[in-house]
Amino acid sequence: MDLIKVKEAIEIVINNSQNFGNEEVDFLNSCGRILKENIFADRDFPPFDRVSMDGIAISSKAFNAGQRTFKIEGIQAAGSAQLTLQNSANCMEAMTGAVLPKNTDAIIQYELLTIENGIATINLEALKNLQNIHLKGTDKKEGDLLINENTLISPAEIGIFATVGKTTVKVAKQPKVIIVSTGNELVEVGEIPAAHQIRRSNVFTLVSLLENLKIKVDSLHILDDKKVLLNKIESLLNNYDVLIFSGAVSKGKFDFIPEVLNELGVKKRFHQVKQRPGKPFW
Repeated sequence: MDLIKVKEAIEIVINNSQNFGNEEVDFLNSCGRILKENIFADRDFPPFDRVSMDGIAISSKAFNAGQRTFKIEGIQAAGSAQLTLQNSANCMEAMTGAVLPKNTDAIIQYELLTIENGIATINLEALKNLQNIHLKGTDKKEGDLLINENTLISPAEIGIFATVGKTTVKVAKQPKVIIVSTGNELVEVGEIPAAHQIRRSNVFTLVSLLENLKIKVDSLHILDDKKVLLNKIESLLNNYDVLIFSGAVSKGKFDFIPEVLNELGVKKRFHQVKQRPGKPFW
């Protein structure tokens, strides 16, 4: 078979990819996975007219009439039910994230106030419309699409799952993968190699790469014995979705992998890629 370009090899791999189905996982364990459902807003965001600065809530009508001092009626805390300003000539202290008190339509931050003896004096001559108020539904409306299916989940998406109450999410199921090294010259990492040997290393590079993609991987080493390779690889084909071999696909006398795979009925898509290193690529 003639050499093919790297781009062609990638296209062949992509065009022969498989779908391993979907699964539900805890949203906190979904980072790095591929989302397989659309995520929608379960309510308006923000879900209420929200105070966006610590300060006082007032009626702009009183301010625009020239009033600058306001008696403090109470405090609207974040997480508390909505309070009502009883007297439009008064004000209500309001904290960031709180519901805007009823009968108010502007927030004046503490930095622009002087507060003494329960009286707030505003050191400001003009108000903007709905100053320092984050109106209900201005970010997203209930039912709006927040995240598209097939999105690669990042920490940003995790936060959105939590915001809309998605305790579990549907993601693409990961394949069951094993990486196989071959060769009589290889010994385990913890062993002292003889002068003619080296430690297994390429396998563990590949293991780390896949685990970084949230794919759990097994690994195995098989000696250069065709009969043993044939029996073990046949078993692996029946028990794993993906087999990756770290070598033994070139023209060497002990490079049995292409021959073994052919005998086991594995279809070859390409064998040589125009790249260095790694031209023999089955």
